[in-house]
Amino acid sequence: MAYDVILTTAYFPPIQYFAEIINSDKVFIETNENYSRQSYRNRCNILSCNGILPLTIPIVRNNNENNNICNIKIDYSTNWQRLHLNAIVSAYGKSPFFSYYSDKLLDTIKQNKELLIDLNSNILKVILEILKVKKEIKNTDHFVKEYSDDIIDLRYSIHPKVIIKSNSEFYNKEYIQTFCDRFKFIPNLSILDLIFNLGPESLNFLTIKKPSN
Repeated sequence: MAYDVILTTAYFPPIQYFAEIINSDKVFIETNENYSRQSYRNRCNILSCNGILPLTIPIVRNNNENNNICNIKIDYSTNWQRLHLNAIVSAYGKSPFFSYYSDKLLDTIKQNKELLIDLNSNILKVILEILKVKKEIKNTDHFVKEYSDDIIDLRYSIHPKVIIKSNSEFYNKEYIQTFCDRFKFIPNLSILDLIFNLGPESLNFLTIKKPSN
């Protein structure tokens, strides 16, 4: 059954994020909230040879400026782009579909966007194109603290510290991951993990819900 969903902006979001988009009727991105640290807004988790590796975009901190997510600027004082690119290549360079999608995906990191939300919006657009998903996504025009039951609010539940759980009962079916000889299956990593390992089959894993008992 289709539903409406509201999500935060996110950097190479986790698999659940895209499952919610694909299985929803209407999608809204929160663009009027205050920035929240240690979230997927500026962070993603990939699978490296040493296990889960968080990649975080540094942001410019200025207590005198508005903390609205739309005003958050990316900090380029450190070469985080090179670190992220090298980490992704190291993690997925030998994955089955890396050569097919790496240029398009990694180019998004190199574009030197000033605002975090612009970088994330471009990444979202590119990923949906790769998945061949056509979905109208709207930005919110004002902040709402609590939504009624007719919209599923996942702004705070899709979070690195929150166990997979949502009203849509998302279920991350297992697939073969890079370094599967070292680690048991790790669910809900960045969408990068799914695309580089499954390629055109990725969409099939985004439409799967938790099987009923």
